Amino acid sequence: MALVQSSVSSSALLDLKGDLSQVELICVYGIGDGAVYRHLRSWLQKQEQRFILFIEDDEEHFLKMKDASWAKDPKVRIFFYQEGDEELFKEIAWEFLFLKFGFFANPEYVEKKGEKMVEIFSKMEHYHRGIDLVASDFQDMGVAVLKNVMENQKKLASSLLGQSLEGMCRQVPAIICGAGPSLNVQIPLLASLQDRAMIFAGGSAVTALTKQGVSPHFCAHFDPNPPRDRFLQQDAAEIPHFYQSRFSSSLLNLVHGPLLWMAEGGNYPIEKWLKERYSIPYPTFDSGWTVANFCTAAAVLLGCNPIIFVGMEFSCQSDQVYAAGMHADEHKEEFVEVQNAEGAKLFTKNDWMMSAEWQAALAAQHPGIRFVNATPHGLTIPNTEATSLNEAANAYLQRQHDLSGAVHALMQRADGLQLQEAAGQETVEMLIQSYKQCDKVCDALLKLWEKHYPKSPMEKGEYAAAEHDLEKEVAFQMILEPLWQIWKRPILRASNHPLGNHVHRLLFFKRAIEANLRAIS
Repeated sequence: MALVQSSVSSSALLDLKGDLSQVELICVYGIGDGAVYRHLRSWLQKQEQRFILFIEDDEEHFLKMKDASWAKDPKVRIFFYQEGDEELFKEIAWEFLFLKFGFFANPEYVEKKGEKMVEIFSKMEHYHRGIDLVASDFQDMGVAVLKNVMENQKKLASSLLGQSLEGMCRQVPAIICGAGPSLNVQIPLLASLQDRAMIFAGGSAVTALTKQGVSPHFCAHFDPNPPRDRFLQQDAAEIPHFYQSRFSSSLLNLVHGPLLWMAEGGNYPIEKWLKERYSIPYPTFDSGWTVANFCTAAAVLLGCNPIIFVGMEFSCQSDQVYAAGMHADEHKEEFVEVQNAEGAKLFTKNDWMMSAEWQAALAAQHPGIRFVNATPHGLTIPNTEATSLNEAANAYLQRQHDLSGAVHALMQRADGLQLQEAAGQETVEMLIQSYKQCDKVCDALLKLWEKHYPKSPMEKGEYAAAEHDLEKEVAFQMILEPLWQIWKRPILRASNHPLGNHVHRLLFFKRAIEANLRAIS
């Protein structure tokens, strides 16, 4: 795992005497003697969703302190860390999903183990960012993604299978356009390179390019709810579009050019079920965290080489964020301050940092492809060659190609999906009926809890039979249970009662069923 940039360092640690009102989880390196807990006890009690987490790497001290009376506080967690235990960081990130993390280390730990502290906190922050981003699509009970996936089935019959183009542009250069501020400066040179490299763009980058007369060869989309006004400013309706089913269905309907459908990335079981239902043979497709990642993954699939990044700062100065002109002060709460390799102060966001790390990891996985970062002054991307776009063009983009003709030929070679137009509506009806059956079974299970209270009904045969009926429903398997696996830790972290947890689960299912039925009915 290559951590591109971390905002955690000795200088970034919390001042426990300062303002902690915006922090919800304080992660402490080194248990100490309990003084940190005593100092923070009043802060802890002021809000229900506040917690303290201690990480200790001295096993003897961990065993001694974990039985202290203050360590029994239900809002305190104590973990023993062993070198390389990545699962611990995942567990922490899932339990404290969507909370605002802050970091603190006992002074003697900073002095003696400063490097290890930075490593531990950086990994904790990395998993916290990633898992928060994965779960963000489910903050609305997964409604937006589910609605798009089910509505976009109507497009499958007329879509081409993007993954059927694997390897068909082998050794053709590609330029991946992010929407960073430097893209504006690069556009005149990009205009002269349209017959020397396949140009891929998505999101705000398409707007920036087409406004200045540069048409990318491919667009890519997967955001469930992108800014509609920015999408409508794009002059790219006839360009081939790579998309995944989670993309905004209302915006996909506005695209008139060839649609290249790509399989899901593995985060949405309902998409996996649909792929199996329609006998689509292609494996999952990892499209990364941002549309720039998606464009890069598509270029790798096609076999492009070299792959050159422009407009990919993954950060911004204090004022400008995108080439299209949105400003950082409009979204201050989302930004964190970091430094790049040159020591310059930059602002970045969780998805940008994860996107940069993903680019670096993809480059490491494909040593046969030359990855060139022609974006100045942004976050460093390991495993890529850093240079200017002009130097990259002189070195790698000397040959001219009929790339517009090549793209047209690709569309003729791509496989189609043999799907009846009515299949999508049949699947929606099947899912609606499954939701209704799940709702009926949840009601029956809740009535059994009422009937046997204060005792548990879980040993009763009728309860087991109803649970079996619930578990065989496709809505349960593909949506409700995966949703619960995401939300159960945040729901239960403040009060975790073995029997009450089962009731919480059923009530959660009822809320999710209502929200999802409203979206797709």
